[in-house]
Amino acid sequence: MQCAGMGFTEKLKDGDPSRQQPVPSAPPHPNGEPYVSTNAQQRLHESTYDVPKYETRDHKDDYRGSRLDPSTIKLIDGGDADQLFLAGAPYHWRPFMQGLSQTQNSKDMNIVDKKLQTIIQAHKLQRFYEPPKYQAVLQKLSSIHFPGIAAQWKISKELAYDLASLALYDIVFFCDDSGSMIFEENGKRIDDLKFILSKVADIATLFDDDGIAVRFINSNVTGDGICNAADVEKLLSRVRFSGNTPLGTNFDRKVIQPLILEKARSNVPMAKPVLAILITDGEPVGESRDKIVQVIKEAKDSLECTPYGSGAFAVQIAQVGRDLKTQRFLESLDKDPTVGGMVDCTSYYEMEEEEFARNGVVLTPELWLLKLCVGAIDPDYDVQDE
Repeated sequence: MQCAGMGFTEKLKDGDPSRQQPVPSAPPHPNGEPYVSTNAQQRLHESTYDVPKYETRDHKDDYRGSRLDPSTIKLIDGGDADQLFLAGAPYHWRPFMQGLSQTQNSKDMNIVDKKLQTIIQAHKLQRFYEPPKYQAVLQKLSSIHFPGIAAQWKISKELAYDLASLALYDIVFFCDDSGSMIFEENGKRIDDLKFILSKVADIATLFDDDGIAVRFINSNVTGDGICNAADVEKLLSRVRFSGNTPLGTNFDRKVIQPLILEKARSNVPMAKPVLAILITDGEPVGESRDKIVQVIKEAKDSLECTPYGSGAFAVQIAQVGRDLKTQRFLESLDKDPTVGGMVDCTSYYEMEEEEFARNGVVLTPELWLLKLCVGAIDPDYDVQDE
């Protein structure tokens, strides 16, 4: 069932009642692989690419037929990998992996390593990830049960591996708290915002105990170390949704200057690059439309004058609500000759769903969220809705 204007959170809960309950683990396959239905296997085998999917791929084939549950991810599955990590081992992870049995975990790590190396090369993050630090990231990821993530999200393992790229970044959300968030669509936009923050906080905390940071356009309320839905609920209860949408002006003042440029210019090494995810329901109000373009371009240029380079700052801009002017504004940013290659923009769920459907692809709410998470850092994703 789909209703015009229904938020993707509500749509996720609509329909099959079983989707509202935690989904049990999928039955094991005889060879130890996670269960994949016959129909899903057939769809996956439709692909005819000549290269491994984790290197160059179009995710559309993997999206077909997916159905995802709404439960919050609870996936801290340590296993034995941490205990088997040898202190003082060579900087690269391969000697460490020789100590592991040839389980799914070692296969996971081969794919995850290739994925992370692709991201590091694409955004020139070598300054952040010299061998000892990169080894520590892989050690952390070796405790993650990626087949479990895939089962919980009802996605292929390949797409679950893509989420590992979040381990390379500090994640900062810049959220719209303007009056339209509460007055339009009976407050569903705030429900969608809660859903996004909760899901991303959960998955980010698997990869980094620091969770996510949250800032708001108008409110001076701040959130750091946000790790789960309870943290999100507590944070948003302190925010009064009112005012306009000076998106670029306050993004620069509250995120770019204090959380990115000041750290990049500091004598203290910048720990990680920053993935900034902007969530808005409206086009800018109270400033020029191109202000957001200006501040992003200036930030990228400024970072080029630091040891870290412009790759230290990635930007995703996503829409909640069905405002068509906002959708057109985001589309213009995605195609802007100045910053179009610097940002990834994701329209509201129903709009993206229609775009994918025209190509015979089923886009679910969680897959929309997956694109929101990694679209700005994984080059494969920005072409999917073009």
